[in-house]
Amino acid sequence: MIAMEKTYDITGMKCSGCVKKVTEAFTGVSGVTKVAVSLADGNAVVAGDFDEQNLKTSLKGTHYNIKL
Repeated sequence: MIAMEKTYDITGMKCSGCVKKVTEAFTGVSGVTKVAVSLADGNAVVAGDFDEQNLKTSLKGTHYNIKL
């Protein structure tokens, strides 16, 4: 894995509670050092040394989806 900062489109977010849940899910992924989720833009900026598939897995069981 290589340290990176990348923006991902997130679908299914409708409120600030959704932003909090996505932020918490991504923050819990090993290697993630920074998460900034925007409801207005429908995306998340994630930084660190992480596996992108783990971001997707972290949202399993929710109604949010990430476009890798």
